[in-house]
Amino acid sequence: MRLSVAVSVVCGLLMASPANGERVFPYKAYITADEVYVRSGPGQSYYPTDKLKAGQEVEVYRHDPGGWYATKPPDGSFAWVSARHLEAGVDDLAIVTADRVAARVGSRFSDIRDVIQVRLHKGEVVEVLDAKKTGIGATRATWCKISPPSGEFRWVFGKYVDTNPVEPQPFVRQAIDDVVDDVHEPVSEPEPDPELAAPRGLSPEQYQAELDDIDIELSIMVLEESTVWIFDELRRRARSLLSQSETAVQRGRARILLSKMDRFADIKHRYDEVAAMHDRSERLNRQLSRLKQTDRLADGESELQDDRYDGTGQLTRVVSPKLGAPRYALVDERGEVQCYVSPVPGVNLRHYLGRRVGVTGTRGYMPEQNAHHIMAQHVSLLEGRVLR
Repeated sequence: MRLSVAVSVVCGLLMASPANGERVFPYKAYITADEVYVRSGPGQSYYPTDKLKAGQEVEVYRHDPGGWYATKPPDGSFAWVSARHLEAGVDDLAIVTADRVAARVGSRFSDIRDVIQVRLHKGEVVEVLDAKKTGIGATRATWCKISPPSGEFRWVFGKYVDTNPVEPQPFVRQAIDDVVDDVHEPVSEPEPDPELAAPRGLSPEQYQAELDDIDIELSIMVLEESTVWIFDELRRRARSLLSQSETAVQRGRARILLSKMDRFADIKHRYDEVAAMHDRSERLNRQLSRLKQTDRLADGESELQDDRYDGTGQLTRVVSPKLGAPRYALVDERGEVQCYVSPVPGVNLRHYLGRRVGVTGTRGYMPEQNAHHIMAQHVSLLEGRVLR
């Protein structure tokens, strides 16, 4: 090990190696801007799980393609596991009762849990934070919120990360008055909810001030991405105002505001449908790719279990001068790259070089290479011989 690297380890400094520009992982760094999203995967297509403020410390475990940094989940992070795969223990602990149980990355913004980074093994112990029932009838199920399992990360865009502490700056956001044109078509007046309606008696000035506050909060909310839009509280306040209105003008303004929320709710619904369609297409493409790979391989029997993996092929080393680029790839029998592979900390891929393996982990996409990328959590040897 070079002296510069040794000094970095001893001193706790995360300096770049003079010879190859690499960092010593993990290293501590700081967020340089306010309201920075933490995401469930290395890309904007992955849903956000939290937000960080300027000056907050993060622990960076690797640099991924596209400029995304894999970090330790911040405090308050969690994952979801189906309760049917857990057996309650003592002190809020539970034991996993099956193999390859999916731990789904949770978000504090919504109940979305589409991303799977880690699969738990039978006998593994997890910390249960909470439980929630979902669905109705035959689809009703219980999900347990657990502490992030070992090997699970959250991603922050590297542009907002620096190794030098920064002084938090006040967050300034310019309110946009005309996010969308006012909607003048009438909306149906809801039945007043006695538990939600505020006491009557607001003066016209107070009524208008509350209406303006709701409108500004709505405008600020929709500046964020649609995955974090939550209208319940704003809609409750607007309906409360509508129930208190004493003039036609007040009722009209409250109805316009409610209609504006409906418009944004419809936009969010369409965005969610597009995201769900993208996920379905991705799963279908992966299935088709595996079918094609099976047809090309002579040893078809060993491929019957490939649906257990996120990628299969011969593991080979990739040489790239680009910092943070993947160093491994899975290739087919013709030497064509099926996907690139990067190990999470603790996974040693060198042992499997030249061998046919199955890899499970977090799948992503590298636009520059027009290829998929897997952050390898587990590696399984599919055949013992070395391929030449």
